Amino acid sequence: MKTKRIVALDAFRGFTVALMILVNNPGSWSYIYSPLRHAEWQGCTPTDLVFPFFLFVVGVASFFSFKKFDFNLNKTTFLKLFRRSLLIFLIGFLLNLYPFFDLSKPFSLQNIWNKLETVRIFGVLQRIACAYFIGIILCLLLKSTKKIAFAGGGLMILFCGILVAYNPQNPYDKKENACRAVDLIIAGENHIYKGYSRTLELNNFDFNILDDTHFSVQPADNENIDLKYVSFRSSGNYELEKKMKDNAIIYTIVMPENASTANISENAISQFTQAVERIPFDPEGLLGAMSAAATVIFGFLIGRLINFYLENKEKMVTHLLLFGLSAVFAGMFWGQWFIICKPLWTGSYVMYAGGLAMIVLAFFIWFMDVKQYSPKYFRPFIAFGSNPMFLFVMSGVIVKTMNFSYFNIGGMSLQNWIYANIYKGIIDPVFGSLLYAITFVAVMWILAEVLYQKKIYIKV
Repeated sequence: MKTKRIVALDAFRGFTVALMILVNNPGSWSYIYSPLRHAEWQGCTPTDLVFPFFLFVVGVASFFSFKKFDFNLNKTTFLKLFRRSLLIFLIGFLLNLYPFFDLSKPFSLQNIWNKLETVRIFGVLQRIACAYFIGIILCLLLKSTKKIAFAGGGLMILFCGILVAYNPQNPYDKKENACRAVDLIIAGENHIYKGYSRTLELNNFDFNILDDTHFSVQPADNENIDLKYVSFRSSGNYELEKKMKDNAIIYTIVMPENASTANISENAISQFTQAVERIPFDPEGLLGAMSAAATVIFGFLIGRLINFYLENKEKMVTHLLLFGLSAVFAGMFWGQWFIICKPLWTGSYVMYAGGLAMIVLAFFIWFMDVKQYSPKYFRPFIAFGSNPMFLFVMSGVIVKTMNFSYFNIGGMSLQNWIYANIYKGIIDPVFGSLLYAITFVAVMWILAEVLYQKKIYIKV
């Protein structure tokens, strides 16, 4: 018997993809409303919910996808899982690599090799691939709801144990954590994300005056700090030109015209406010896929619940809300000891975000399947949900292409030029940045709508 389709699932998946594209494409990363930023480390903003929502939907959809195989783990289902996971991983890697060589230099094999030497290996799609493979393998292997639930919980607890075993004093430290250690060993420093930062104490450094306009900065004794990732912030009205030499930073002080240079180095040093270290750490790294797989398992179990209540959607909504609220409170309670942290994808984060995903899905089912509001009100989300992976990848390709030097205008990338000349002055820069992101989502919706109307579904 053919399973009745829950249109709300398509709408929820499309809603999630549209949000992913929105938060990834502001007009300027310098001007973003706080709910559209990721939490710096601990905590959870609305933006931090987007990725786990998508993994949750992957789990729900996988239940219905493997239902026709009677949830058996055999050669056919294993190869299906493996091929799809590998393809998603490769697409994510190629998206990181694009463009495949330095466009400012002549095309050559060496140029391509140079790009490969620094390309980021992990990413959103790579995390989806790993979590999907681990999570669904366990679901097909264990079969029973109770065993699958224990497996999901076991992954979260095991992951917590690994973090604690690696750094018992501070398992969630940005720099000294098990996730980062694994990625540095497997991928290497050149191939992981470097966008995280932490503030360092100034007394961790020795400042040495060289002359009136030059001074050097070195790590203090016994401080293991890689200076190539450190920058200093100052409240002074001068500029600092930074140059690395051995294990020191040599600063050249550039003062405004007609300014006195007497004792300028001493003044510069005294006006430093903080030191900031960028940390090579990948929030979509390999070890974190273990707990991310628990999010997929969460979704798979909810797919089973949805299937059980296909003929009684009001009860389906009630159970989704009850389980969702329970998971949210469980995540918040667990978070008192095991912090809610998206970059590490902690177990408390899995529970908290998974619970909220259930609640949002319940509202979609309530409006679309219980109250039976016309699908036309949800049409953009349904269109996005019909080709989610393709639209996400295309959004990344379009943005990267817009930033090619070929399309520069007045020394600015095409994206920056559009934002600066059209959106930035609308009310204020932050609102303009949001309006740019909304416009970009609207453009992607046009593509989604064309594909949907022509019944073109690009499967991965």
